Amino acid sequence: MKQKRSKSIAIWLFLCSIMTILMVGIGGFTRLSNAGLSITEWNPITGVLPPLNKQDWLQEKSKYEATPEYKAFNYGMSMEEFRALYLIEYIHRLAARLTGLIFILPFIYFTLKKRISKKIAIRLSIALLFGVLQAFAGWYMVKSGLVTKPHVSHYMLALHLLLALVIFALLLYQFFDYQIRPKQTKLKISGNSIHYTGIILTLIVVQIIFGAFVAGLNAGLIYNTFPLMDGYIIPKDLFFLRPTWLNIFENRATVQFIHRALALLILALTTTLTIKNTSVKQVYAMLLSIIIQIILGVVTLLMHIPIITAIAHQIFSFILFGSGLYFLCYLRKQS
Repeated sequence: MKQKRSKSIAIWLFLCSIMTILMVGIGGFTRLSNAGLSITEWNPITGVLPPLNKQDWLQEKSKYEATPEYKAFNYGMSMEEFRALYLIEYIHRLAARLTGLIFILPFIYFTLKKRISKKIAIRLSIALLFGVLQAFAGWYMVKSGLVTKPHVSHYMLALHLLLALVIFALLLYQFFDYQIRPKQTKLKISGNSIHYTGIILTLIVVQIIFGAFVAGLNAGLIYNTFPLMDGYIIPKDLFFLRPTWLNIFENRATVQFIHRALALLILALTTTLTIKNTSVKQVYAMLLSIIIQIILGVVTLLMHIPIITAIAHQIFSFILFGSGLYFLCYLRKQS
């Protein structure tokens, strides 16, 4: 009976993890389709329903017409065009609410029935807290593009994505904790593999943040060549902003250069980790994931950010992190 209970909780945690990845994909599509600023208010309860009649649609469109984005890029757009943008953002927000319910309702049930331990309940409560923060961060991200500039802050975009990653990590780690069992026979594992994997995971987190910077600054629309950046290993315009440190966060060339360099560093470190643990098959999933992710990134860059590959690149960053987290959990279970 206890095993069945654990299985049902594991399925729930896996479903929540998948929903988080799905939300990342929907969020990426919303951003790439320029629909993220079409809904100018955040109404967590009443916002569940879309505009239901012509008057409601006219009211929503008039609110959008007051935004910088409308005046700069979409002036004179038709109602049909506005509806298309609005519904994309509406689906994004509706999926977020659905994801929240899929997590909260079973969590309350499992807690009341005492089917999860106090320790796990605390961990999942932290995930819930980050979910609330994620909702607020999403709104403030949208709000940053409604005041003076016709686009959201790339810092808020990075925060929004980072909070999603934290939620994903908390849920997935708990899922792996349920699923992974220690092996009866000891495998040949390199002594510092746990710390080494932790370093790689940290770099992946930093890489995801810089991926958000690349997206928010439209840095993928410049230097669309690989492996060189328009003929240079190191482009000339990396440090033209003052003060110099600002280039790391706001110079499109520098942000893209760091994103490329981190990808190669993570690949090199993961290859080394794999060589040190050739008998552990779980590490190969991690290596394969980084290879696929780099290929997706290069294709996205060379093809000037097509929506499908760009979304796949964003989603796979979480899959890559998940493969590394799985290997870390596996190592800890065997130690």
